[in-house]
Amino acid sequence: MTFLKSSEIKSFLLGQYFADGVKITLGVLLPALVFSFFDEFKTGLIISLGAFFVSISDTSGPISHRRAGMLVACVSVFVSALVTGFANENTIILGVVIAFFCFVFAMYTSYGNRAASVGTAALLAMAISIDQHKTSGDNWWYALCVLAGGVWYTALSLSLMEIRPFRVAQQALGECILHIAHYIRLKGNFFLEKVEVPSNFQKLSKQQVKVNEHQQNVREMLFKARVKVGESVRSGRVLIMVFVDSLDIFEQSMSVHYDYNELRRMYGLYKVLDHFGQAIIMVADEMSNLGHALNNNEEPKRKYPISKTLKGLKEEIDTLAQKGERVLMLRKIYVNLKSISKRVNNMFHIFQQEEVVFLSRDKEESLPKFVSHQDFDPKVLKNNFTFQSSVLRHALRLSLTCLVGYLISLQLTLGQHSYWVVLTIVVILRPGFSITKKRNMERIIGTAIGGTTGVLILWWVEDVTVRFFIMVVFMVLAYSFWRIRYVVGVVFMTPFIFILYGFIYPEANFMIARERILDTFLGSGLAFLASHYLFPIWESRGVHVLMGNVLKANLEYLQQLICRFDPGAFDEIAYRLSRKKLHLETANLAAAFQRMLEEPKGKQKNKEAMHQFMVLSHMLASYLSTLSTNLDRSELVLSTQDQIIMIKRSRNHLQKAIKKLNGQKFRVKFPALGKDDLLKPAKDQEEDLLSEQLYLIQKTCADLEKVSGEV
Repeated sequence: MTFLKSSEIKSFLLGQYFADGVKITLGVLLPALVFSFFDEFKTGLIISLGAFFVSISDTSGPISHRRAGMLVACVSVFVSALVTGFANENTIILGVVIAFFCFVFAMYTSYGNRAASVGTAALLAMAISIDQHKTSGDNWWYALCVLAGGVWYTALSLSLMEIRPFRVAQQALGECILHIAHYIRLKGNFFLEKVEVPSNFQKLSKQQVKVNEHQQNVREMLFKARVKVGESVRSGRVLIMVFVDSLDIFEQSMSVHYDYNELRRMYGLYKVLDHFGQAIIMVADEMSNLGHALNNNEEPKRKYPISKTLKGLKEEIDTLAQKGERVLMLRKIYVNLKSISKRVNNMFHIFQQEEVVFLSRDKEESLPKFVSHQDFDPKVLKNNFTFQSSVLRHALRLSLTCLVGYLISLQLTLGQHSYWVVLTIVVILRPGFSITKKRNMERIIGTAIGGTTGVLILWWVEDVTVRFFIMVVFMVLAYSFWRIRYVVGVVFMTPFIFILYGFIYPEANFMIARERILDTFLGSGLAFLASHYLFPIWESRGVHVLMGNVLKANLEYLQQLICRFDPGAFDEIAYRLSRKKLHLETANLAAAFQRMLEEPKGKQKNKEAMHQFMVLSHMLASYLSTLSTNLDRSELVLSTQDQIIMIKRSRNHLQKAIKKLNGQKFRVKFPALGKDDLLKPAKDQEEDLLSEQLYLIQKTCADLEKVSGEV
């Protein structure tokens, strides 16, 4: 997020991340403040810690999911704090508890991201409880205070969501549309001569992953829970209709794929490609305007003269045609851009309608089918008890590394607050090498900048009131950026902790600041070494499965597209589910490929072939989406036997490619192809259009089969 425009600053301040930052700050700070008035600051501080632990599990999603996650977190942090408190009395027992809890709570990852955040909350409760000054005396009282803090934060968070559940969903949708807008903006960059195609494609792949993550989040909030819009049924309908339209826009933007180097060669002498790029970016800016309006709780209004720009592009294409240039490709780009622009206008129009035309009853009842469901069957955990599982390897890695970090901190006598080494390892060490590496660098950079800032504040600012105000501001910003810009979150988190310790230990605040920095660097170093040498799992090991999943999703999507030629067999829900699956599997592969590029070069096996596979799979998804779009626009029909042959060859190429990757057959039947009355007469222009698209699909499938044998 760039903070160069006032609209972006306003959108951030009124968006979901800043709102979460304020909520967490309120939940964490209020108990300490209230109890300080009764001379029970230490009790209030422990309750505040409990609130902080549980806030980690308060991730985006339906209210029912968040409630369940926070309640499980309350129990987990209570057990973690209680057992660790008793274990503090014996160094050996404490070491065993650290290793055991790290393994158990890391295994929570088996049940998805929300469960993983609950495990992280429990591990932080364990790490911070490794301090006899906190738990000395009554361990039960300490653990119950932590539990009280967790319950307090859960009640606060759920209450705020119940007051305006519509607003939470609206902010999530706003963020989702902003990410789609950025994806379209990157598409527009392909037409700008100064932009390099390979590097822009890498950015596009990363952005596709982000779009998919936000779409999954909004799906859960809108489709499964249906949003408790107590203030207005219309508001909920508007959100769902806008989101459905945004899905179609994203699919159509994915369908726009060309040989951009060839386009630059053909039209490089003219300004038309730059003008196309600017027009696409203008459409993206209009979508950003819509996303910001949702974040700001304002009625969105159009700001850009897109229709005038499109008219100018059409005139420019006609002029080139009069000069004798081939402009068929430019006309196709123009038609796609005009269609996307029209869909964006429709999204704005939804907000201005007095009566929102909602989905049919059948479509509305089908909405929950589009939400991914997490299985909490014990078999899931059992299946991860194999050394081939990345979850088990991570649990073992975290357990041993935290134990080593704890023992080293004891030997080096880093001070009575040496638990920070274990805490740093818990925060940084992730299941994958690339994520750990990134977090490591961000933690070190953030600690260095934030630590310097904190020391300067302690040195120069002596007024207690001013220090407290600065601490509150840093708390809000730290919690706001924690999930979206980790390095920025650490920059604000570090000085706020320094100032907090300055209040608690005024006689030793600079010594504690020095210890925090040393402990952080030690924990970061151990986490990095462990991710590289201790039970590592490199992305290249599991990428074949992900590649096979992408091919299977493409094959199933192709099947659904062919069913559209037989109206009696076409199921729109099945079609949309197959489209969603294709986007999900493509994003999973793109994320894995990006993580692999961050790993040591010696571990990046067949990188060139994998990159070629990524490009080809993106092209195939684009061609399939283009076919889908054309089926919506015109009445295309299968009219020749050659077209059926191309479909069957495409299917066979994909099935052979899947077998090469996974070693197993994967068959998908195309029942529509076996019908005698499938072929129908078509206009020459429509026949040529369909044959051209089927040929491109067949050729790309053949290329995918070839490259699948090289990976």
